[in-house]
Amino acid sequence: MSRRLLEKQIARIKEKYPEEEFFDRLFEKVASSYVDFDRVQKLKDRSIRLMSQELHDLYRAQEEKQRAFISTILGKIVDGIITCNMTGQIISVNSSAEHIIGKNESEIKQLELSEILADFKTYDEFLSHYYLNLAKNENQIEVSILGKGKKRIPCEVSVSQFEIDDVSSIVLLRDITERKKVEAIIIEEKEKAEKASRAKAEFLSTMSHEIRTPMNSIIGMTNILIQDDFDQETMNLLNTLKFSSEHLLILINDILDFNKIEAGKIDFEHIDFNLKELVENINESHKYRANEKGVKLELAIDPSSPNWVVGDPGRLSQILTNLIGNAVKFTKEGSVTTRLTPQQQKGNSVDILFEVIDTGIGIAPGKQKLIFESFSQSETYTTRQYGGTGLGLAITKKLIELQNGCLEVSSSPQMGSNFHFSLQFILSDTPDDVVTKPVDGMYASQDELVGLKILLVEDNPMNQFVAGKFLNKWACNVTIAENGNEAWEKIQEQEFDIILMDLQMPDKNGFETTQQIRNSDKAYKDIPIIALTATAFLEEKNRALKAGMNDFVTKPFNPKELYEKILKNMTHST
Repeated sequence: MSRRLLEKQIARIKEKYPEEEFFDRLFEKVASSYVDFDRVQKLKDRSIRLMSQELHDLYRAQEEKQRAFISTILGKIVDGIITCNMTGQIISVNSSAEHIIGKNESEIKQLELSEILADFKTYDEFLSHYYLNLAKNENQIEVSILGKGKKRIPCEVSVSQFEIDDVSSIVLLRDITERKKVEAIIIEEKEKAEKASRAKAEFLSTMSHEIRTPMNSIIGMTNILIQDDFDQETMNLLNTLKFSSEHLLILINDILDFNKIEAGKIDFEHIDFNLKELVENINESHKYRANEKGVKLELAIDPSSPNWVVGDPGRLSQILTNLIGNAVKFTKEGSVTTRLTPQQQKGNSVDILFEVIDTGIGIAPGKQKLIFESFSQSETYTTRQYGGTGLGLAITKKLIELQNGCLEVSSSPQMGSNFHFSLQFILSDTPDDVVTKPVDGMYASQDELVGLKILLVEDNPMNQFVAGKFLNKWACNVTIAENGNEAWEKIQEQEFDIILMDLQMPDKNGFETTQQIRNSDKAYKDIPIIALTATAFLEEKNRALKAGMNDFVTKPFNPKELYEKILKNMTHST
């Protein structure tokens, strides 16, 4: 009931009962109560208003504080931050975004995001591209931002989408201009390094070819002369010439191998070979030098060693040749022993321990690590007294390590040395009773190549002479072509059983000629072709095989190797 209505009712009662003072007192009390109530209500209303104002002021102060805090944080962030609505209209940016774009916030807020993206016409096109890359696990994409003066600024961009008021997405920009400059410098330096590496490889290939060409003549002529019947003094001179020229060839090979190892371009073959026979032949090849010094050369092969294994016989020959050659070189008297001992067999593989033991000058303990470093020997006078590049053991050690082995030495000064390492080989399925046919120096008893029709493609007259001498000794019918064009003409005119192909020739090289032959639809397209070249790089060998050649022989060639390669690849004897 309201105050006014109550007062009216009391007034009517008072009129009805005027003699009753009770109603006067009641009226006064009600009036007084309402006055007190109004006073309390006013106080309450005022308190509520004051509290509400204080709360409002506190909220506004906190909100301003939070905004200032967020603004400070956004201003400190290096990455640009842009907020957009669902149509791509820019709502806000931080100072880093202003710096990247080159405009102030008020100018940027008048734009749509697509207007500052150089590569996208619409906001939706940009989002589609972004999420397509996101599906490829790329959290950021690279875009070009149009900066001041329409300058393209490379940036990394990421997007987060959500709904808060008008904001639909937050776009993070990271200026990667400096990174791109660094990347460009790295790419440029890499290209320079690769160019220098190619130039180095080309130089080494050219030098190898140029040095090997006269070396082929020297070693080839020496091998031819040694086969004739000369007096002992002349034979000693020829053997010395042969040894010196082959030693020079070893030095050349060391330099080439060192560069191949540095470039990581060493590959290993996995072919069947007779292990015992290989080691026996290597040991035999050092007998002349050992006998000349009065050093006894011994070979101790454990009877349980396998005959046939799968591995790289060429690299094993290089390793053992270097170790045995060093042992003979540094031993004045006594002996050099090569020992083979099977260590353990696991399934179809076996570990073989190789030891080369000498009674030579030995190596001090403090110098034993040094000898395996490039261009190093244990003492400075060693190079002057014994010769060598200091590369041999470094290359040998690396070749063993690349086959998961480890070359070690046990030695003391004047007490000799023991160089030893283990290599794992796969056991071959070749029966032990299979014997590779030895080829003697004169090839006098060999008749497998008699009448074989061979086309020798070679532009160097001395190389023609040397190769022709051996081929004629083996009773082959030899036809010479001085370049690829002449070779192509000759194989169309007459039939050949095999072609020996030089690689580097004027007019048309060996690669082009081989491809021309292989691409022909004539009967001669399958004729065996053996590369006979002074280039010793593996890349050239692979390129030759890819061009369609069947085999590869490096000049200066070993007559035994050439004979066996022809025998292996020939189609038939006539």
